[in-house]
Amino acid sequence: MPRERYSSIAPEEVEMWLGALIGAAIDPTNHTLNLGRSAELLNQRMRESGIEFTPKRGRDGISQLLALAGDFVNYPDDHTAARRAELLAEWCKLWLQPDDWTRISAKIRKRRQRAAS
Repeated sequence: MPRERYSSIAPEEVEMWLGALIGAAIDPTNHTLNLGRSAELLNQRMRESGIEFTPKRGRDGISQLLALAGDFVNYPDDHTAARRAELLAEWCKLWLQPDDWTRISAKIRKRRQRAAS
């Protein structure tokens, strides 16, 4: 069985992932993430399931990501490092397309290399 791609978020790297994700999500010149397209896909899946829902927009993904970051900063003792990594992985699973994951993973690899130097 192939390894779940989102399990590569290590608990000790949550802050690095958050920084990369937030930077990519809020910078209008950065084309790493396509949250608008992800919202369209989420809406399509919900329509196909027949469940009544409020349509999502790309900014909903940004809001959820910032809410996670706010919780991690304002309530650091509420979640273990492993739980923070799990919550961030769930956000990624919901909001990132495979192409987005590939691009953001490349950014993380570069940050790891810089941190190791």
